[in-house]
Amino acid sequence: MISAEARTNKAAPAARRPTEYLLRIDSGQLSPMMIYRLTAKGFDLKDVQDMLSISDLYSTKKIMSRIVGKSIRTIQRQGSSKQPAQLNSQQSAVAFQYAKVLEHAINVFGTQKLAEEWLGRPCKYLDGDVPLDVIDNPVGFQAVEDYLERIEYGVYQ
Repeated sequence: MISAEARTNKAAPAARRPTEYLLRIDSGQLSPMMIYRLTAKGFDLKDVQDMLSISDLYSTKKIMSRIVGKSIRTIQRQGSSKQPAQLNSQQSAVAFQYAKVLEHAINVFGTQKLAEEWLGRPCKYLDGDVPLDVIDNPVGFQAVEDYLERIEYGVYQ
């Protein structure tokens, strides 16, 4: 006999990964150059908002303002009724960095809750900086990704 919990879990659709909200496909199916082209074209504002909405941490820390560098309302005004608001290539690259780090942290720590706790706390490896606060810079993003990889392979201190 199957428990009610098992039936509920089985019926629930698989959650999309953070990068899938932006790319509209599993990033593992795309080459780095395809991902580059998609970010260079720019993501729809709605897709970025949907990606951020899956994370309590990203929602409460005003990550959208960090990504776009201005208010959401300004970005929305730039879109027209026929054309959805679109981020530029730089903003899209930053949005992808946030999605990629969240996805990687979930894989490393096993749950989104643990991943978000780690992303929101000061990190000794990052000289006391909070991982979430350095992701918008390409060098900071790479440092966070490198450290997550070290944790993943058990080579951290």
